[in-house]
Amino acid sequence: MTPFEREQRIAEQIAKSGGYWIPMMQMFDIGVPGPCGNENSTYVTDDAVYKVNNLMNSGSIVALLHKILLHNFLFPDTAYQFHGFAGFDGRSVQPVFRQVRVANAIPATQIMIDTYMAALGFVKTENEGRFSNGQYIVWDVVPRNVLVDAEGDIFVVDAEIKRI
Repeated sequence: MTPFEREQRIAEQIAKSGGYWIPMMQMFDIGVPGPCGNENSTYVTDDAVYKVNNLMNSGSIVALLHKILLHNFLFPDTAYQFHGFAGFDGRSVQPVFRQVRVANAIPATQIMIDTYMAALGFVKTENEGRFSNGQYIVWDVVPRNVLVDAEGDIFVVDAEIKRI
């Protein structure tokens, strides 16, 4: 058994014993299927977005949890809350997180994003949507992952983050 498979089985056992296991077919009961990306399938309600993460980018549950903590620290307005683990018994285990839905929002422009990140103390790097502040590197901060609401407030809803 690989370390990844071991992590999956342990997460499934803990989720089932703790009451936060969600059979994959019950995800449709949580919300309406929304847009999907490389690593997340989403389910949307009036006030929340549930993200089911396939671990493709993070590679492990532990690495994903670390990234979530960094996101919550840097972008508390769009903090993730752990909701449970979804999956198929004995096979895949995918963490599920809840994020407050930003109503009446549209994708921010890259200029808005660059200005917002600068206000947070980040400097643009040579790659579009990539920033650093000397402690963290944040990337994939592009219009598909950043929203602006009717008042002009910016919300980073998805980003890749690494501590330097």
